[in-house]
Amino acid sequence: MEKNVRLRVLYVMELFVQQTDAENGVTMQEILDWLADHNLTGERKSIYEDIHALKEFGLDIQYTQSDKTYRLASR
Repeated sequence: MEKNVRLRVLYVMELFVQQTDAENGVTMQEILDWLADHNLTGERKSIYEDIHALKEFGLDIQYTQSDKTYRLASR
C-alpha cells in the first residue's frame, strides 16, 4: 500500500505534465482512469490530497468549475 501512495502522486504529476496545459484539463474520473491504467488505485479524497501536495510543491494546478477539470496552468 505504501508503495502505491508514493507512486500515485508521481503518476498524478506525470499526467498533469504530459496531458494538460492552460487550455486542456482532465476530470477527476480521467485521473482515476489514468491511475488504473498504471495499476494504481486511489479514492477521490486521496487524489485531492495529492493535488494539494503538488500545488504546495510548486505546480500551478488550477480547477475550472465550468467544465470540472484540473489543469497545469503554467510550466
